[in-house]
Amino acid sequence: MKAIFKHFVSLCGLLALIGSLDACRQQDDVTPAPVISRVRTVSKDSLSTYQTPYNLDSTYTATRTTPVPFDSTTALGKPGTLYAIVGQHLRTVSAVYFNDVNAYFNPALVTDNSILVSIPLTTPFAGSNKLRVVTQGGTVEYAFSIQQPAPVITRVDQLAGAAGDVITITGTTFDNVSAVRFGTVAGTITDKTGTQLKVTVPASVSAGALSVTTPGGTASYSVPFGFRTPIFTDALASGWTAGGWSGTPEVPSKGVIKRGTGSLKYEYTGGFGGFQLLNGGTALPLAGATGLKFSIYGGTEGKIVKLVVNGNYDAGRQLVLHAGTWTDYAVPLASLGATGNLTEITLQEFSGNAPTVIYVDDLGLY
Repeated sequence: MKAIFKHFVSLCGLLALIGSLDACRQQDDVTPAPVISRVRTVSKDSLSTYQTPYNLDSTYTATRTTPVPFDSTTALGKPGTLYAIVGQHLRTVSAVYFNDVNAYFNPALVTDNSILVSIPLTTPFAGSNKLRVVTQGGTVEYAFSIQQPAPVITRVDQLAGAAGDVITITGTTFDNVSAVRFGTVAGTITDKTGTQLKVTVPASVSAGALSVTTPGGTASYSVPFGFRTPIFTDALASGWTAGGWSGTPEVPSKGVIKRGTGSLKYEYTGGFGGFQLLNGGTALPLAGATGLKFSIYGGTEGKIVKLVVNGNYDAGRQLVLHAGTWTDYAVPLASLGATGNLTEITLQEFSGNAPTVIYVDDLGLY
């Protein structure tokens, strides 16, 4: 009986020892929970200029962009950019999310203390504002926002206006807009979405860059608002007269108006007829002006008119018209071979067929 009891005690001791060893082994196999201490940049763009050949005897200045190492802690990330997630117990990472978008990472660029990962281009700037890392030891979240992209202006419904006019600006990423400026003067935003803004034109604005500012930056429209020198708004400027050949002008016209109380109308009665505006008043120097802008309401879809300045037909610019709608045009003076003083503007019917009618509004130099 004593022998049996001895064996029983020994067996119990052995089982206890095995259990203790197994418990220690299980404890050693537990993967620690991940920790994120910071997110840092990996590089930044370094800009430099250099001379490169343009032809056999001239060069031009170009800009070279070179990434250089740069370590700066950040809580704001830009899609398409590489960052390092720094912390502890990160080696077993299986997934990384920015604003709940799964980001690809190269396992070869993972250590126990860091993960190199690029923020996907599809990552939205609005969302959880969290970086989430999943490992075998668990999940950790870290406060991290995505930078809002810069706004883009694609269209402005009128490129000139009087104080109090409400204009519509169309584009992308207008979210959280803080200002719309006409030159340096701020307009009043009356309605806003991520793709469209309605803005009241402020007083004391004649000409200037139209810009939209958001947390992503400031974007300026390619064509300034207003005129450096107006030639026609509701009436022809002093010294200007309307004429032409193979057609009849009506100035001002009450037919189709883009803005204000009148427009310019020309009815072409013969192919290749010409609508002319002639300056017989004070000399108007072109120096300092960038281009000529105006809007045309085309009577026939796809019809072509040729814009000619100061009789330089060889440098004329062909414009495609659209029926039933106003189309804005901004033509650089350099492309028209225009120098000296502005004496003549011609819109020649260039499709070779008639009759047809066009309306012109908001014409001037910018």
